[in-house]
Amino acid sequence: MRSSVFCSVCLIVFVSGSSIKAQPVATEFRNPVLPVDQSLNGYYNANPFLSYTPKHGYHTGEDWNGNGKGSTDYGDPVYPTAVGKVVKVFNPTQKHSWGKTVIIQHLLPDGRVIYSLYAHLSKISVRLNQIVWSDKPLGNIGDANGYYKGVAHLHFELRRVNDWTPKSPGYYKTLTIADAKKYLDPSLFIDDRSIKISVPLYANSVFSASEAGVEISEYTPASLSYVTCSSKSTSFLLSDAHESAIYVDSSGIGRRILDFFNGIIVFGPGIDFSFESFRECTLTVVLPGNNFQASRTRDDMIEIADHAGFTVVKLETLKDIKETFSGPYNYWSLCFDRGIGTAVGCIIHATHNEHPIVRWVKWYEPETDKYLGSWHGLDP
Repeated sequence: MRSSVFCSVCLIVFVSGSSIKAQPVATEFRNPVLPVDQSLNGYYNANPFLSYTPKHGYHTGEDWNGNGKGSTDYGDPVYPTAVGKVVKVFNPTQKHSWGKTVIIQHLLPDGRVIYSLYAHLSKISVRLNQIVWSDKPLGNIGDANGYYKGVAHLHFELRRVNDWTPKSPGYYKTLTIADAKKYLDPSLFIDDRSIKISVPLYANSVFSASEAGVEISEYTPASLSYVTCSSKSTSFLLSDAHESAIYVDSSGIGRRILDFFNGIIVFGPGIDFSFESFRECTLTVVLPGNNFQASRTRDDMIEIADHAGFTVVKLETLKDIKETFSGPYNYWSLCFDRGIGTAVGCIIHATHNEHPIVRWVKWYEPETDKYLGSWHGLDP
């Protein structure tokens, strides 16, 4: 039986603060260097987010190198990952581990703000407070004024907080949960916003997915989707849908919410959704990618361990354990502790092979070799 969702299109206001309110909303994200492939002119991620090396520790971003290796990519253009406002420019003339660095503030459709960082540049082409777009370079790949002589590359980060200074670490010897949650995995974040379905909405009319022939092939949280009206994009909100499964709007139309993932409304296979629009707009449904499953798994487990009171991520314990269990899932484990000398707790994580946001977790106690409790489903 098909499930259905009926709601009104609600347009939210931007977060307060004139500097944020005035900038465009970022809906399209891209890699800062392209193409990402094996061609001679392509690029590869030589040092992924939170990768670990005994010498340095856990990496805070991604290092993008040209396929020609060495410094063959020196001077290549670097692009903003999305439209945003330049909020920091660091332009040293001497060798420095960060080198020339730019930070851009991005306003998301749901009102959240994130920051992208571009370091080791050979040249900066933007200025402080400038609104920049992803089709024009912000600078060029460099070697941090010779600090990385012979191995020029772009160090790229996505951050939840803008607390960067020239003394900030590019690696953490010990990774606390608090530090890990300052960052976003760049490749995962971009991949989760690369697949979209857009449909027109007509003023004072009811849109029905089934009648319009719109089929969403993958489960996706409705909160990621957005509505664009008169070139302005805001989050698609189902604000009142969390109050009750059945309710009536002002015109007396019954509305029923049948499909929930732990209270979070989703679009997806077999779910027919309809709602009324009061303006000429476009609805864009954003579908999650499935190219960085291990990254999503790691982020899920860090979030859960944080709620459980753990403080330190033992990321070196992240293991693929799909041979341990059966079923249409990929399984991983990751362990945590509460500081030196404390007991270790581990999380087992299961991701559906075909539907990347269908995920489950349970706790594992390595000292007793026991699984604790039952499987718990995660929100999209």
